[in-house]
Amino acid sequence: MTTIKAIIFDYGGVFMRTVDVTPRLKWEQRLGLRPGGITEAVFNDPLWDDVQCGRVTADALWANVGARLQLTSEELAALRHDFWSGDQLDEELLALAADLRAAGYRLALLSNAPADLPHFLERRGAGHLFDAFDVVVISGQEGVMKPDPAIYERTLARLEVRAAEAVFVDDHRVNVEAARQLGIPATRFRGMVALRPWLQEVGVPVPSDDPQPLPDIRAVIFDWGGVFETLPDDAAIAEWERRLGLAPHTLVVALWGPTWRLFSHGVISEEEYMERVSAHLGFPDVETGYRFLEELYTDNCLQTLWVQTVRALRSRYRVALLSNAASNQVEWVRERFGFNIPAEFDVYVNSAVVGISKPNPAIYRLTLEQLGVEPHQAVLVDDRLRNVDAARFLGIHAVQCVDTEKAITELKTLLGDIEKGSHYPTF
Repeated sequence: MTTIKAIIFDYGGVFMRTVDVTPRLKWEQRLGLRPGGITEAVFNDPLWDDVQCGRVTADALWANVGARLQLTSEELAALRHDFWSGDQLDEELLALAADLRAAGYRLALLSNAPADLPHFLERRGAGHLFDAFDVVVISGQEGVMKPDPAIYERTLARLEVRAAEAVFVDDHRVNVEAARQLGIPATRFRGMVALRPWLQEVGVPVPSDDPQPLPDIRAVIFDWGGVFETLPDDAAIAEWERRLGLAPHTLVVALWGPTWRLFSHGVISEEEYMERVSAHLGFPDVETGYRFLEELYTDNCLQTLWVQTVRALRSRYRVALLSNAASNQVEWVRERFGFNIPAEFDVYVNSAVVGISKPNPAIYRLTLEQLGVEPHQAVLVDDRLRNVDAARFLGIHAVQCVDTEKAITELKTLLGDIEKGSHYPTF
């Protein structure tokens, strides 16, 4: 195995993440936009790629956003401030980066971002982030952006390492795959719980993060997809995109992008959701879309260890299911898995029924209210980092589920019900 000498990190979605969506939600309500509409207005703006490649300034991008949303100059200034105000720097990851650098690894930050990113972070009091790196490569300053091989090659050259001597961490699958094509070991960032073991697997020793028992826990809140029900992984999605002749990320956007947000908020029906998905994927009719989804999800299964865990917990804790899902989830799960959601949980909150979804703080507060507990008295188990981030921001403890047995072990440790090394429910 080649010795790893350098670690290359992405910035947005890795070191800096949106943990509080409230400021963006307020603008959506104010402007009458659909769920996720304000984020789409910025990141789907025609100038977004241009600003990331340094062809136009960030000011030009925001002026274009303001014009399309018909905002006054004062409103645009307020939106521009509020849009980023829910972002936070991951200090745990920053501490890990410092440990890696102290251990002799060279570190690089490789970001698709406007050229003025350093000044932007300085204004926000986060300029110290750059101090953690030997090399900083910003697409807006380079005139080229990921996944173009040139920007990876420049980063390697400035680190003075070969591709096989570096590893790459990014939250976008297309960027990870591009790095792998160049021979750089790479992983999609899903949080520290997944990053630590991956680094160890590729030969970068990192200290473990052992959780400690928590006092006063009275309730456990569970997600459904990615916890109780297995979902297609990155490899499966990539394979389906290849089979269907789709560009990378197309399937993710079609199934779980803006159309899914409307569906999971109860704004559109299942029929309309399927019509839009089928059209997005170029299917000749909705029936083809249904057949595709059936095949895509055919390997999904019910994680019986989580079923056992919930049943064991109910003798001592209140348990809830908090799910971003279709309104018919109860019937669909009962038919597919023979699992009765209302009978298995004390509280069930479905995004399509209540009209709000994770990571909106309101849906967490609604769940806590129905459980009759305060944030610090609850633990959330969810596979999505953005949902975990949002819960922690509210003061809810959280376990990110990327591996069932490890997540159950962590949950049992937090509840003080396990000896280290045991993976099975015995609450």
